[in-house]
Amino acid sequence: MFGIGGFELFLILLFGFLIFGPDKLPDIAKTVGHAIAKFRNAQDEMKGTLSAQSFIDKDSDAPLKNPLDVIERAANDAKDKTRTAQAAVDEATGKAAEKISEKSASFAERKARYDRERAERKAAEKEAADAAAKAEADAAAAKAAAKAEPKTEVAAKSAAPAADDAAPSADVAKEVR
Repeated sequence: MFGIGGFELFLILLFGFLIFGPDKLPDIAKTVGHAIAKFRNAQDEMKGTLSAQSFIDKDSDAPLKNPLDVIERAANDAKDKTRTAQAAVDEATGKAAEKISEKSASFAERKARYDRERAERKAAEKEAADAAAKAEADAAAAKAAAKAEPKTEVAAKSAAPAADDAAPSADVAKEVR
């Protein structure tokens, strides 16, 4: 392996631990592995490109190729790769546009739901306040009637607990807000 013996490899690893620490060493090894893989892929691609654009073909009857044919083939390959890349870009753009429209639609839906709930809550609070005001008005009318006629005092006493029952619902509506 690169002319490195076991002892030299051990020393390299030991210095790596001392310099970078055991936490960073796996990340460094992963990065080096990815770099080597990319280098090999680039090397293979370069070999393929050079062999495809070579003017000399060792396996054919006419070993010398026409340079114009090689250039034309390279141009056609570039056009094909450009079309493939453009299709990939169009697909990615379409997916991104769909996601953006989904997010904006979901935002609009959330806003509409929030507005609807807020309107319902305000309507419920208004109904509770109206009920409490009506109960208070009824209780005040009953007390006024009781003062005017002592015989209706029993009716006023029975109306007062009804007003007391309505008042807590108004307090609950205020707490909900």
